[in-house]
Amino acid sequence: FLILLTIYRSNRAEWLAKLLAEQLKLEPPSPFEVVDIVVNTWPTSRWLKEELAIVNKISALIRFPFPGSYLKQIVQNILDEKVENDPWDTDQLVWTLLDLLPEFLSLKEAEPLKNWIYRHNPDLSHLNKETWRIARCIADTFDDYALYRPEYLNHWIESDNQSSIFSPSFPPLMQWQPLLFRELSKRINPKPFCLQVHTAIERLRKGDKPNEPLPKVLRIFGLSSLAPVQIELLQAISGLTNVQIFLLTPCPELWQRCKS
Repeated sequence: FLILLTIYRSNRAEWLAKLLAEQLKLEPPSPFEVVDIVVNTWPTSRWLKEELAIVNKISALIRFPFPGSYLKQIVQNILDEKVENDPWDTDQLVWTLLDLLPEFLSLKEAEPLKNWIYRHNPDLSHLNKETWRIARCIADTFDDYALYRPEYLNHWIESDNQSSIFSPSFPPLMQWQPLLFRELSKRINPKPFCLQVHTAIERLRKGDKPNEPLPKVLRIFGLSSLAPVQIELLQAISGLTNVQIFLLTPCPELWQRCKS
C-alpha cells in the first residue's frame, strides 16, 4: 500500500506560496485543467492567488474550495452518491428541523428543549426569529458532531432501541439530542457525512477505485487544523492520488511535539 502524501512546512506563508508556485511552473497543468487548492478562508485564497500570479505571471483556472465542502464532494464521488443540495448542510437542515420540532416536542425527553423554545415562541405555528435561531444552533451542533464526534452519531443511528442510546453518564437534560437526530436520519436521505466518510475510507483502503477519478494532485494550503475524520480520509486518499499539504508551523520545536 503506497502512501503518496507529502507535507511541506515552514513558519513563513510566503515561502510555502513560492514553493507551490514553482511546482505549478515545473509541472504545469494542461491549458483547460482546473487546479483546486484547498484553503481555510476567503482572504487566504485572494492572497495566495496574487502570490501565484507574481511568481508565474499568470494565475488562471485555479479554484480555492474550503475543506468541508471539498472533502464531502470527494466522498460523494467515491460512493457514487451525488447530491446537488446536501440535506445535511446546515442551511438545508435548519428547515427540516423547523418542520420536525412541533411533533418532536411532545416527547417527554424533549421537555428541556420545549421549555426553552416556548419561552421565546409559545405558538410554533408561526415562525419567529428566535425559533429559527434555536433551530440553526441545533443544526450547527449536529454538523460539528459529524466532524468531531462521529462516534456519537453512529451510535445514535445504529442503536437497536431507544434505551440503548443513553450511556449512564449521558446528561438527562441532553437526551433530546440523540432522539432528535434519529428522527432526522429517518427523514433524510442520503446518510450523514459521518457515516458516508467511514464507508468511503473502507473502500479506499481495500483498493476499490472510485467510479469518478480522484484529483491528480490534492493540494491543501495553510490549514491550521482538520477534524480527525478528515485526516483519516486524506490518509486513505493518499493511497490512490498525490496529496500535498503546505503546513504553516511556527517553529521546529512545536512540530516535534505534535509529530507523533
